[in-house]
Amino acid sequence: MFDYVKLKEDLVTAMEKILRKWSEENDDIYILSLDLSRDMESVGVWANTVEYLEEQADDDTPQDFWYYKYCEEEWDLCEVIPEISSYMRAYVDENRGKFTEEDSEGISAYTESFDAHCDQIIESCKKALEGFRELIKEDFPKLLLAFNIREYLDDEERIEAFSLVNSAEVAKEYAEHIEDFN
Repeated sequence: MFDYVKLKEDLVTAMEKILRKWSEENDDIYILSLDLSRDMESVGVWANTVEYLEEQADDDTPQDFWYYKYCEEEWDLCEVIPEISSYMRAYVDENRGKFTEEDSEGISAYTESFDAHCDQIIESCKKALEGFRELIKEDFPKLLLAFNIREYLDDEERIEAFSLVNSAEVAKEYAEHIEDFN
């Protein structure tokens, strides 16, 4: 059985360690995103700095600014969390027969069991972001937090996760510009 509480706790610890390491080298980190692979086999963290955002964003095109501000794949800092990814991958491997099935044409698809596991992983990640926000609020009060599963979460799900751990004002901005970066 997968330990979703341990996942949440391990994520909070790992995110804090990574943020503190990156903050020693960068004093202008404005956003950090917890990034989960769709296959539930790995997790990592992306972050961006104001300096890197300004280098990338084109002032002549407002959409470019929002794209570079909020699109994780365009950010400067990225790190996989190997210890957590390892036990996530091991659990999926142990349950491969239960988590995927092939149709008559040999195409693999995720099962309801996998979807249930995925939903629980996502909830653990959201809880981890909430715990992380509490942990860092004094040292990094303005840091924005996000959650991403590439090409999986729809706009509404991304906005919901963002709104959970950021101010209403910033969440409104995020929602207004989501089509520019998602």
